[in-house]
Amino acid sequence: MFQPAWNRVPVEIWNRVLLEAVLLDENKSPFLSATCTSSNYLAFKRTCGDRRSAAYRHEYKSIENQRRKLRLVCRAWKEFADRWDLCDRWVTVRSLKNEISDQTWRGALRVEYLDVSETWEHSIKSSIFCWKTLGGNGLRMTRLELLRLSKGEFKPILEVLFGAAKALPQLRSLGLGVPDSYGGLPRKLSRFFPRLTHLTLDFTIVGPGEIVWDPPKGKEIPEGAVAEANTLQLLDLEVLFLLRKEFLPDLDHWHLPRLKHFHAHPIGILPVWTDTIYPFLLQHSATIETLDLDNTTIGATGGLNRSDGQYIVEPGFWDMFPSLQLIRYSSMNMKFSDYPRNDHPLRIVVETDPIDLDHELIQALKPWVQGAHVKHPENIVVYGSYLVKSQHLVNRGEVQHLLKLMTWNATRLTNPWGKLWVNVL
Repeated sequence: MFQPAWNRVPVEIWNRVLLEAVLLDENKSPFLSATCTSSNYLAFKRTCGDRRSAAYRHEYKSIENQRRKLRLVCRAWKEFADRWDLCDRWVTVRSLKNEISDQTWRGALRVEYLDVSETWEHSIKSSIFCWKTLGGNGLRMTRLELLRLSKGEFKPILEVLFGAAKALPQLRSLGLGVPDSYGGLPRKLSRFFPRLTHLTLDFTIVGPGEIVWDPPKGKEIPEGAVAEANTLQLLDLEVLFLLRKEFLPDLDHWHLPRLKHFHAHPIGILPVWTDTIYPFLLQHSATIETLDLDNTTIGATGGLNRSDGQYIVEPGFWDMFPSLQLIRYSSMNMKFSDYPRNDHPLRIVVETDPIDLDHELIQALKPWVQGAHVKHPENIVVYGSYLVKSQHLVNRGEVQHLLKLMTWNATRLTNPWGKLWVNVL
């Protein structure tokens, strides 16, 4: 009896087809990823630390809706689509009034706690205790976000989390809301989660008093105890986001030999740059591929000089960062004394400020477009009302000249989501 071709396809092939239908494109939607590349850095950044991950929920829900539809086709497809490792991959916890099943915890790749309530500390601690009791080889969770803690909740919750570290052998991405004064957290992270590839620390929890783990006995602090307590040694860490309100920790004893992608926001005042950020960057400059300086307005030393309302980066910057592929900065606030040569690996330039006038677009593009010996990036990323209204397409002056040069240089002009502002012929 004749059977149609689709009915003769092996089960393994069908399983692979179904799996592709319910998996995500991690380059475009990396909200389940634990690291990134320079190419998908902007997408990855939107999923962690800046509290905009909700923007990706609709994409995740779309995949979930597709999975639910596939399970209606037949019994075999239902059985496949209901696999525990395909359900509830992103668990967003707003309340623990309704108990979360063991199967949900086992299947979750990303867990994100969003809301704070009077019973929040008890609820989070209870769920973490549940992870410890599941047994087996531990959970497969790779991403955990606890960005919305209060100062009083921070230490009790983190102590329980560190106690559950053995139940989280796959954890690679961690986001924490951290108080403005603490002691010993870097050492704890190094000890209990040494295989992290991404870490976001949001130092925006402000409050009186100091939080100290393992305070030394007696009145005198042993020599070297403070440095040891604040030593962060994560040999696999590739992505580091530091978000500050008024405080940023001493980074002198942070050893991250594989650091590739760095973001600090906001840097703000002079001492933060000269005393903390700049020395740290020098220590890791050989490996850094992404340098995200946000809308930095920084001081006049540590590689920078002030001139005509802008901060001038002194010569030698590009030689100092020989692996740099993406730089994000404000052309309104910063400019470079020189630009990378053709043999430099820089590929992507991202403008932080919105472009609302033609001279702002000229200022952002001109240094990267003109000059035979300047490295022309593959992609320049800009946004703003000037482009949304397509003013760049009707301006017949210098803007059009620069856009033509970009076409000749094979440089793409896109928005932060990768959409072209100018069609390439």
